[in-house]
Amino acid sequence: MTLACQLDTLRQSADGCRLAAFGDLGASIVLRSSSAASHPQEYLDALCQQARRGFLMLDAAVQAGPEAAAPPADDILMLAPGEARLCIRAPDGSGDALLCVCSDVGTAARLAAPARALLARLGGGAG
Repeated sequence: MTLACQLDTLRQSADGCRLAAFGDLGASIVLRSSSAASHPQEYLDALCQQARRGFLMLDAAVQAGPEAAAPPADDILMLAPGEARLCIRAPDGSGDALLCVCSDVGTAARLAAPARALLARLGGGAG
């Protein structure tokens, strides 16, 4: 199954998921996306840049904490007017990430596990 088909399946698995995208956090670009509506590449890349900044802040906060702090999280949830943005990064440090734009927090929460599973199946080498 192609990456585009896998993203379609992920997006369609939860009512309220408006967009599912695969991106490279290091380059801050979305490589593939699935959405019912068309989005310009600039919008997609801005989502990826936002996720990258979120993970950089999260990592900095963890490093600033006590030595026994938990390892950095591999997901963040950003709230914007009328939507919840779920970003999950590959734990292998590859910079691969899945970005989901949802209508609400509940939808984002339902997508977290299937998005993690898809990212694990991609194994850090999709393109």
